[in-house]
Amino acid sequence: MVEFNQPHASPLWKNPPQPRAPLHVYATDAQGAVVGGLIGRTNGVPEWLEVSVIWVDEAARGQGVGRQLMRRAEDRARARGCHFARLSTAQYQAPGFYEKLGYQRYGTLADFPRGETDYYYSKRLRENDD
Repeated sequence: MVEFNQPHASPLWKNPPQPRAPLHVYATDAQGAVVGGLIGRTNGVPEWLEVSVIWVDEAARGQGVGRQLMRRAEDRARARGCHFARLSTAQYQAPGFYEKLGYQRYGTLADFPRGETDYYYSKRLRENDD
């Protein structure tokens, strides 16, 4: 399998610019209590940030904490050489939030779980990047 794939793979797969690495971002209030967090990872190949979980304390919602977490994660991903970001969210979670941040929906998965829909989003992190 490896022998078959290797001649067809992007040069990035052969010499990745950065290894896969966890990315964790936290937000605190004026007293130092954690009011939000983001868990993700960056991949040297294919140069993507993958956001797994974002959480904001109910009392801190609507104050820009989620936006701040996403911006900081995207900035760190750019510093690690990432060109794109991706994530998924359930229909009842935050599709509008991600769309306001410039994420574009590229797919849906119905009945995940039954009766609910999962949405898949991506975003270009660098301008003029083909």
